[in-house]
Amino acid sequence: GDGVKDFQVGDSIFGHLQYASSTKQGSLAEYISVPELECAKVPEGVTMEVAAAVTTEALTALQAMRDQGKLAEGKSILIIAAGGGVGTQAVQIAKAMQAHIVDAVCSTKDVSRVEKLGASCVIDRTQKDINTDLQPASYDVIFDTTGKYSFMKLRYALKKKGSLVSTIPNISTIPPASLLLAITGKRSKSLFVHCNRKDLELVGQWMKSGEIHSIPVDNVYDVKDIQAARERQSDPKKSGRVVIKVDGGW
Repeated sequence: GDGVKDFQVGDSIFGHLQYASSTKQGSLAEYISVPELECAKVPEGVTMEVAAAVTTEALTALQAMRDQGKLAEGKSILIIAAGGGVGTQAVQIAKAMQAHIVDAVCSTKDVSRVEKLGASCVIDRTQKDINTDLQPASYDVIFDTTGKYSFMKLRYALKKKGSLVSTIPNISTIPPASLLLAITGKRSKSLFVHCNRKDLELVGQWMKSGEIHSIPVDNVYDVKDIQAARERQSDPKKSGRVVIKVDGGW
């Protein structure tokens, strides 16, 4: 529209379509309208398919660790399910944020790949029970990308004033329980990701610099093959994001 200042017709942009109860358009449409500040230019050298694949998971990881967990340079973090989509981005982003220790938990099949992401130590979840076998008071942040782990069981591994951040709200993240837990000096947090240009541009910089170098894309489908794409999305054997190409995909 006439009020847009920073983009031109023909620019390649990327973003995360913000969830809202009032949303009536989906990202599979040929044309959608989005707020100017909820998108950014695709970095030079990054394909549209990769830009589409990274957005939601990278923003989730960044906002969970930085905004909710207060992760910063020199701090320590444990990332649970580091072989998954959000976990893969979380390991790379924590390294880019210069966290001192970036430990990761994943399944046996993902250990080698997560090591290559740069994790300080990779824990095979089939070989170690993190609910009991971690070093006490080891981490400033524990990021549970699955939303399945209990704050009460993992708090022993948090340092004083440490935080467990979950992708899914639970009773420990909601007042009054969250306020009562804060008295112990340790916090339980959850997040709802918000798309904004500043964070998108930061993710873009990390992609361009190579600090975010692994963005697994399982397959790219034309929009006319949407049913096949949906079936692949539900396939437990998929190994990355399923991307749908709308432009020229009919």
